[in-house]
Amino acid sequence: MSSSSLSRTPLSTRAAAIAAAALLGGAVLTACGSEDGAGDGATATGPTVVASTSVYADIAEQVAGDNATVEAVISDPAADPHSYEASPADAAAVTGADLVVYNGAGYDSFVDRALENTSDIPVVRAVDEYERVTGEEIAEHSHGDDHGADDHGHDDDHGHDDDHDGHGAEDGHDDHGSDDAHDDHDHSSDTNEHVWFSLPTAAAVAERVAEELATIDEENAEEYRENASRFADSLAPLEAELDAIHDRGHFPYAQTERVGAHLFDAAHMVDLTPRGFLASIEDDTDPSAADLSAMLDLMGEREVAFLAFNTQTETTVTARVRDAAESADVAVVELTETLPEGMDYTTWMTGIVDSLSSALDGATPVADGGH
Repeated sequence: MSSSSLSRTPLSTRAAAIAAAALLGGAVLTACGSEDGAGDGATATGPTVVASTSVYADIAEQVAGDNATVEAVISDPAADPHSYEASPADAAAVTGADLVVYNGAGYDSFVDRALENTSDIPVVRAVDEYERVTGEEIAEHSHGDDHGADDHGHDDDHGHDDDHDGHGAEDGHDDHGSDDAHDDHDHSSDTNEHVWFSLPTAAAVAERVAEELATIDEENAEEYRENASRFADSLAPLEAELDAIHDRGHFPYAQTERVGAHLFDAAHMVDLTPRGFLASIEDDTDPSAADLSAMLDLMGEREVAFLAFNTQTETTVTARVRDAAESADVAVVELTETLPEGMDYTTWMTGIVDSLSSALDGATPVADGGH
């Protein structure tokens, strides 16, 4: 459901929701609060924004400035949002908010569950903004959660039959050296819900947050819009750096999980990761011996320019792949799903893009640029 389809309710009419939040969770959310002290200096009478993770809280805070209070349900940089168990206080915070910002597509489904019995709270869903700027829909993921967001009426089904199709046949791993195996770069964007790694999407989320806050708090509308524009401008140098990588050609890489794939897609890189390996990691199962062997061979034979490694969900299997990469002197680009402590979104993405550029220094693309 697009945020624009929601009704706007004045702050004064939400007294019941706020009272419920106080009864269920007390005046303070134990799980909330962005790493940079979201809401510091905000006016007591301003809007309250609740975001699912510190990533979206930071984007919202950069838009809100001192005019609103911003809270993150998941603020621990070590927490895994896929398996996060929301508390009654978390749910109360969501239902007591004036604006809710989250990812959608089942990634942070605890937000959808909290919103099941409400209809008057404006929301900004990042997957909707991704679709708005790219024209591509993100299929619903359950992550083992029987309470998927598709029960919430968001029309998230999108008509996709997504059982991790797009990974390709499991016997397709031995063709990773051929150029023709990577037509269209095998992006599989419709199955990757980690859309905050899409810089245009992050800017679109900021823009939508500004518009929602401008509706709620008309007095500060222009400031919200200016802040969103400033945030988008801060991402422009990173997009230029990705464009420069793109112009060099298609670089091959592998990943332990498709967390940062939207960022790599922007540079038109070629993902050689065995599809079965990724499907197993996403389903929290061990990959087959053939898939693991193919992944290790990519490292040992140095067929990739770098390995993208999610440090937040490290397992025995992914640690083994990283060890193989380091033993073969394959560069490792570290990623997390939530903001590292003390960083804002732009600083975080700058570090990742800089690490990516360093990993590609002297690397050879599998196809020429100029496309």
